[in-house]
Amino acid sequence: MTEQTVAAVPERNDTLRLALNSLPHPMRRHSGELRRTYQELRSTWLRAGEVPAPPAPAGTGTSDGHDVAAALRALERHSAVLGATGNPLWEQLQDTRKATARMRRSVWAFTGDRVWRKHVVPNAHWKRLWTDIAQQSTNAYARLAGELAGQLEREGRRETAPAVAALRELSRTAAERSAELGKLSRTNLPTPEASAVDREIRGMRRPDLGYGLGEAGRAQAASASRDVRQGLKMWADRSTLGRRLGRMKTPALVRMRKAWANLPSDSLRQGPRNAAIRFGELVRSAHAVREEIRMGKLGSFSAKDVATLDSVIDAGFHHMKRLAGTSPAGVDTNARAYVSVAEAQDGNLRLAGRLLAWQKSAMGQELLSSRNEHVKALRDAWQNLPNPPTEKDRKLGTYDRWGAAEKTAAFGRAAQALLKAQAEGSFSAADKAKLQAVAEGAMSHAAQMAKIPASLLPNDPAKNRTAVTEQTARQAQARAQAPVRTQPQPTARRASVRA
Repeated sequence: MTEQTVAAVPERNDTLRLALNSLPHPMRRHSGELRRTYQELRSTWLRAGEVPAPPAPAGTGTSDGHDVAAALRALERHSAVLGATGNPLWEQLQDTRKATARMRRSVWAFTGDRVWRKHVVPNAHWKRLWTDIAQQSTNAYARLAGELAGQLEREGRRETAPAVAALRELSRTAAERSAELGKLSRTNLPTPEASAVDREIRGMRRPDLGYGLGEAGRAQAASASRDVRQGLKMWADRSTLGRRLGRMKTPALVRMRKAWANLPSDSLRQGPRNAAIRFGELVRSAHAVREEIRMGKLGSFSAKDVATLDSVIDAGFHHMKRLAGTSPAGVDTNARAYVSVAEAQDGNLRLAGRLLAWQKSAMGQELLSSRNEHVKALRDAWQNLPNPPTEKDRKLGTYDRWGAAEKTAAFGRAAQALLKAQAEGSFSAADKAKLQAVAEGAMSHAAQMAKIPASLLPNDPAKNRTAVTEQTARQAQARAQAPVRTQPQPTARRASVRA
């Protein structure tokens, strides 16, 4: 009998069911969230299947998972341009990529490190499932990227040419990888090395890439904020547990409600750093409530309701980390950070020196005495700049470097706007160059300060998470019940041996 290859797997296979059934027994009955996540992933494959397939890869190909990941990262650099096209194929490609990553991370968050290493990584059913997912998702990438590249090429716009090249590379590497995976036998699939498992777990824990710059990035961040807020409201309004807890006033619940009310607006006007801290407070307080629920301190509960709360916590954590990794608009995220207080102070002095040089120029003298709206914005942004950090700030850890970077970047953008408004003006090229130096110096200074203190953000609450089941719920409730006090029986007095 011929061994079944990955590509020969029927569309409606039971791989996920077998994989879930291989988990420890208490986890098997509460995997509805993973099933829904998998169905969302499958829906992206079905939609991609309606797109024409790219030409079959020539030869055997040498692409692997690392090549596809590198091509996806390279494509991210063009996300703003591709998002501005409004082409639905770009949204489909993004949806498929997110759903693929979400499936693997959801399983890890559901099981925790110990079960992941012991029952997921070496298990044959899980290896088959991951291989099937990789084959289907890379096939979707190849189709969507190839068709999108073709459409953009036919439009012939110059600004999309670099993005088209990145799409072609993704389509090629993904098609090769999908073909290679499809030829594998579904039996005896290799087990990843321990070092590779460690790297993957660190990758799932570490902060995600920030939201992109510009309108597309702000729209993504606003959408994610709404998703977290709405998910929490649905849990509070529709789940039995959420409605019951809404009437309780324990300290943990009070902190959670306060953090919920303190969430920033979807527009994130106060900047991504402030929003990251506020969402972090929600994640921390919601997880504290979740743990009290698990330990039976808040009465009886449904494991399904707790799983719903878990999904909101996970979404909030993911959003918090992306916000924490989002640099102020226009800032170079690859710039070297300041390594000392003295360096930050020197950077502030250099920026002040550049501004003074421009102020003394004919352009500066004329514009600063005018009522030009761009000059007013530049003046206001300069007055809003914070003082540089001191050695005392370093020792106490009180200096808001991210907030300083936000305000410095705002000053740099104001200088850029003024320069753009005067591009056709009569001022000399030397004077314009001095204003350009001010803008570049501000952005450089902001980039080197833009590091968020990790101590202000909570760690991943899914780390080593204990799954909640009805059995553990009853056990936790039993342990939480106060013992019945009984009156001690008087000890019978021993008869005297004395006569």
